[in-house]
Amino acid sequence: MFEPDTLLPEQFFTILGRKPIQGEKRLLLAMLEDAVHCFQTYVLAKKPHERRLFQEAEEWIDSTDAHWYFSFENICDILGIHPGQMRVALKDWKLQQISRPRPAQPLVTILPDNKFLAEA
Repeated sequence: MFEPDTLLPEQFFTILGRKPIQGEKRLLLAMLEDAVHCFQTYVLAKKPHERRLFQEAEEWIDSTDAHWYFSFENICDILGIHPGQMRVALKDWKLQQISRPRPAQPLVTILPDNKFLAEA
């Protein structure tokens, strides 16, 4: 009598009129999200580790090989995303980031009393 009502995920999403994403698709979506996150976060990276993360994500996204189950092409197809359009959108975004003027890094001058002065 005082027990909470229990709903299965299928029942919950049926009430909302949506189908849940299956576990396998959630995993594939997480892989795609991670690659896009690395691509966007480290596009202008200077540190070798971060630069490598960007390069690996970019190579995976640029690859058109569909023989490997976890390829960019296959994951996009399974998720209902057009891989070519996503690839073009990411490349356009990258070009915008590279060509956008950046504010100059402040110069730091260390004074004799171990204080520093940052100049714009």
